[in-house]
This record gives sequence, C-alpha cells and structure tokens, in this order.
Amino acid sequence: MSGHPQAGIVNRPPEHLLLATLSFANENAREALRALGSVVERELRSDLDPPNPSEAKDQPSQETGELGFSDDYDRAHLTITLGISDSGFSKLGVETAQRPQDLVPIPWGELGDAPPPNTDSGDLVLQICADNLYVCEHVVRRVEQELSQELTVVSTVIGSQRYNSRAGRTARHEGRALIGFLDGTSNLNPRNSEQDAALVFVDPANLGDYPDNPPAEPPPTPSPYGSEPGKGPHFPTDLRDKPPNEPDWTKNGTYLVVRVSTFGSRAWDKLSQSTQEASVGRFKVSGASLDLEDEDALLNNEPKFAAEQSNKAVAATAHIRKANPRGGADDAKRRIFRRGYPLIAAADRGLARGLAFIAFGRTISTQFEFIVRGWMRNPDFPEQGSGVDALLFGALGENVLGGGYYFVPPVSEKNKPWTWQLPF
Repeated sequence: MSGHPQAGIVNRPPEHLLLATLSFANENAREALRALGSVVERELRSDLDPPNPSEAKDQPSQETGELGFSDDYDRAHLTITLGISDSGFSKLGVETAQRPQDLVPIPWGELGDAPPPNTDSGDLVLQICADNLYVCEHVVRRVEQELSQELTVVSTVIGSQRYNSRAGRTARHEGRALIGFLDGTSNLNPRNSEQDAALVFVDPANLGDYPDNPPAEPPPTPSPYGSEPGKGPHFPTDLRDKPPNEPDWTKNGTYLVVRVSTFGSRAWDKLSQSTQEASVGRFKVSGASLDLEDEDALLNNEPKFAAEQSNKAVAATAHIRKANPRGGADDAKRRIFRRGYPLIAAADRGLARGLAFIAFGRTISTQFEFIVRGWMRNPDFPEQGSGVDALLFGALGENVLGGGYYFVPPVSEKNKPWTWQLPF
C-alpha cells in the first residue's frame, strides 16, 4: 500500500517552529506511539477539554487553558510532522530488514563537528509549525501533561522566520537569514516539480537513480570542476554507500536531518561586506551570484560557474559553490530540500543567534552526508588544497548544539496526518 507524504514538508512554512525530541519512557513503545497519534489528532482537530465543573475544582484542570476552552479554535496553519530515529525503530521492535535502510545514528565525529552539549537525538522528533507560537506550545504541553508515563521530552528548539507567502506579509523572496543574506534561493521546489519531489521522497522502485560514490583518487584527465589533470578532487574513502533497497512501506516517506547551531553574530557583523559576500558567494543586497551583476532581477539566475567551472569570480570555497558545485554529472541528484528556521534565544549578555537546520531527502548518505563530507568539509574539493566551506566552517564560527537523523514515515490517509504508516 502506497502512503502519502506527511504534512509539514512541501506546504508553506508557517512563521514559528517548535522542534521537540522525545524518548519512550517505558517498554510499551508502540502503545506510546498510538497515544501520541491521539494527541496529534486532537491538536489538528482543534479539540480542547472542557473546564472543570464546580464540584471538581479541587482537582487539577483537565485543560491547561492557554488556548481557552472552546473547540474549533484557529490553529494558525498548524502542521505536526513526526520523525523516528534509529533508536526509535529499535524500541518499536521493527526488524532490521523492515527499517528505512539509510537510517543510522547521527555520526557527529565523521561529520567534522565536535560532539554537541546534547548528543541525545531522542527516539522521536516532532516538527511543530504554526503562525502562532501558542498553538505550537500547546502541542508539547499536552504531550507533557497527558503522556508523561509514555514519553519524555528530551529537548526543544524554537525558531521563527520573518516571511511567508500570504498577501499583506513579507514576500518569500525577501526573507533573509540572520546573517543578512537572502535564504533558500536555489532550494528545491518539491511541491511544484516532480523532478524535485523525486529527490525528497523515497520510491523503493526507483533506487537505481541514486548516485554512486565517486572514486577517491582524481582521474588523470581534467575533472568536471575545471581542474587540471591529476589535480581534481580527492574524496574520503569511508563515505557511506547508497542504500541497496528500501522496504515497500517507506514509499513517499522521507529522511530528515536536524542540525541546530549558533554562530558568532558579533564577529560576523564586523566583517566587511565584501568578505561576507565572498564567503557566501552572493551579493548581500540583490542575492545574485558574484559572477553575475549585482541586480535584483538576477537573483534566480544560474551562476556562471555552473556552465564555466573555470570561472572563479565565485571562489571555490564560497558556500554556494561548496554546497552545490553544479559541475559533476550527478551533482544535481545530491540536492536536499531545506526547511530550516532561524534560531533566536536568550543568552548571557545578549542573544544567541543561529539556525535550526532542517532538511529532507530520499537518502541521508548520498545527499546530506555527501554534501557535508564530500564537498563542504573536504579541503580537496573541487581540487586538491581548495579548503573547506568558507562560510559555515570559517566566517560564521558555528557552535553546534544538537540534532539527529530521522525517518518521516508516510501517512495512510492524506487528510489525516496522524495515520502514520509503519510496518506493524
């Protein structure tokens, strides 16, 4: 049976994100997941408990009350997206052959990041998004209140964005990251492109399209990245191979990567604008690639280096070139769908600023992991001695706080986002 993608992936991202990781509190993981489904259903139906009657006011209020006590309240475009980690599938008793085959615990050391303060990715993750943060908060509060015996909240992250696509609000193409640059310019568009959707959602019948790992040593001939013979890229020898198969039930599910980090905003703001632009690879105001003119109309134009890899107006270490080099025959197959939220949090003597990076893809190994290890953190890409990504691993001064790898199962009924389709 073919399921449907969960809500909260291709729809317009609402203004607020509340990301909550959960762990099963006892051995009855499947029962806990069913109970969570009931909570999610009630939240998505605007179903609240009535206030206590007069004779029961000596008892705790059944409904917490921050959304009132009337059903059918405005959910502010609420979506709740469930992801399950490798440990979650283990506790749910899913046999190895029936699990998503590309799912592993997030390997912080291999990704080049120091282990974050919180290395616990939990068994489940809830991506809760709405245009009203109160609505997001109520979901977690109900889990805490009603499912404390079944689930434990491991961590939470709150993100907010300035833009959305409705009239009267800031247009999406004006939405900027906290570093001041336009964000998501070359992102996938799986809602309107079948080709892009094929890079996001698993299709067990179409795994032959997944790219293979390139040879570790550069070819003797010129590489597709404009390198001289023998000077092309070196790749790590321990890159994970693509999954050889996927269980049938995973069709229209997707893999989810979460990486939460802060950056040194004060140091970043003191950099010259030209230094910032060189690390990103785009003009700060227009958003156009540095190998084009600094004009708003060129924002969505392909960079010149896409067709002329020898053009170095965008440096080899610039973020847009390291994360999406556009030179190899399989490079387009490694793109991921990003749906991150800027992070703003209280901190000593100021604010902590960063990003709740959220990305979806049909694999983790051939997409996110390859992008990070094969390209961005690889000092020998696109040619030997090039250096690492100048933005994320240089100018920003990132501090990773946590994250994880998850699989987002499909749902059996499109209009019932809590009907998660699993092999039991």
